[in-house]
Amino acid sequence: MDDNKPRKQIGELLKDKGLIRNEHIAFAILEQKITKERLGEVLERLGFITQYDVVTTLAEQEKVPYLDLDEVLAKDEALKLFNKNLCINNAFLPIRVKDGKIDVASSSGNSANIAQLITRQTGLIPNFYLSEQRKVINAIHKFYHFMENPIEKMIETEVRILTQDTDMARGMDNLFKYILQLGVKMRATDIHIRPMEKSISIAFRVDGVMVPVLTLPPALNRIVSSIKMKADMDIAEQRLPQDGRFSASILNNEYDFRASTIVTPYGENMVMRVLPMETSIMSMTQLGFFSDDVQKVHTMFNEPFGIILLTGPTGSGKSTTLYAGIRSLDLLKENVLTVEDPIEYSLPILRQTQVNEKAGYNFSNAIRYFLRHDPDVILVGEIRDGDTASTAITASSTGHMVLSTLHTNNAIGAIPRLRDLGVKSFMIADSLIGVISQRLVRLICQHCKEEYIPEKWEREYLQDDSIKKLWRGKGCEVCNGTGYFGRTLVYELLSVDKELSTMIDSEVELGHITARAKEKGFMDIFSVTVRKVKMGITSTEEALRTLGHIF
Repeated sequence: MDDNKPRKQIGELLKDKGLIRNEHIAFAILEQKITKERLGEVLERLGFITQYDVVTTLAEQEKVPYLDLDEVLAKDEALKLFNKNLCINNAFLPIRVKDGKIDVASSSGNSANIAQLITRQTGLIPNFYLSEQRKVINAIHKFYHFMENPIEKMIETEVRILTQDTDMARGMDNLFKYILQLGVKMRATDIHIRPMEKSISIAFRVDGVMVPVLTLPPALNRIVSSIKMKADMDIAEQRLPQDGRFSASILNNEYDFRASTIVTPYGENMVMRVLPMETSIMSMTQLGFFSDDVQKVHTMFNEPFGIILLTGPTGSGKSTTLYAGIRSLDLLKENVLTVEDPIEYSLPILRQTQVNEKAGYNFSNAIRYFLRHDPDVILVGEIRDGDTASTAITASSTGHMVLSTLHTNNAIGAIPRLRDLGVKSFMIADSLIGVISQRLVRLICQHCKEEYIPEKWEREYLQDDSIKKLWRGKGCEVCNGTGYFGRTLVYELLSVDKELSTMIDSEVELGHITARAKEKGFMDIFSVTVRKVKMGITSTEEALRTLGHIF
């Protein structure tokens, strides 16, 4: 590369990659006149680009590797070399020291000033990685906080003080705050407070798996009442299940918590779903779709009318995939309306609404209201009943694209499910563009990944005797000894063409439809999972845990 060659502006680079066009920039300039933001901030806020798009594009130009800070553990020895405020003001995170060098994550492509600062202060040569600014700042807050505040010891101390407080003069706020912070540290998606016969068990769901983290004495069962007050629930009612919600700021981030209780013989069991208020919309590739399937998904989402369904169990990332698909649309030329419960991703250029059952605003009547608003695309959070199903199918057959989710075990199962909800076969055949069925599997931790020779049962399960090696995680401090860190999609993608549509209309047996789809290139979820196991992305044990023996 010619170093004297003028470097392109980031906007030009993003245009070269096809991420934005001149129309997007023109629209953002109109918005900028009102908000006075930087142009890049406007483009990102409107959803035309993401920080990931910007930083990976910058990384390619600067020839600096991209680093996902969600998958990094910064070492105390590196953090202690700098003041936290210095790192925040200059937006860089010291990660580790090795062989006279220090690994540093920054959001800036021009790191000369930071390099000088680091070398002057430490005498070490910086080895730079690029990451999103939001992730850099969040990681600085997180790692410095937990270095200065060993949360496990703080919980232990607080439990001891509360246990000795027989008069109950001390509140539960500190303990509750520490539990939430520990949950964020461990990347918990759910926090479980489980009364047992002689104790209270606190467990987190991390990467889809329950992890017991601490045990409290039964005298501290009043923590549930304390949380119920925060969630605006009736603390006097301990006989019936209740639901509530509250918000909290944890380590520079805002979170929404949905709390739910049920009554057990040993007391009230509580689960809190952890929902970050600021979440980034990911691309299909980031989610885990193979490159040869990304184009198929984009083609489906860019059809002018019909219905696309996302199926899978609760918490399998269906809404995340829907929004990744929406990002592939021309949002300047499409009027997109959504009804969700709740709104998980904020995208100002969309017309987003939230279900309000008390006011009588639900999925089915929202679609009827939307049809008066000149929609091109309608996103319905979930098809739960016959009324919503028939209304969605009707909207899709009258010139609109409808996107929604459905609870079925596989892609082909969406057809009988719609029939069960009262939708006629000819209407399904006329409207259904495609179905994506998905689940989430844990990723093998990249920090402790190792090769091994697979056992006989693994070859049998994967249906391939020729496999010579596979991969697994040994367990390390980054993955808390589990051997896994993060999750990725396994999926099946059923695209309905004219022939399959005719078979659906004729109510041909589902097995024959599946067989014909496979002849046309359809890969079921088991085949996709096996492919990811062989590539070392996930493990045989994780495939078995997620899919079982039914596929």
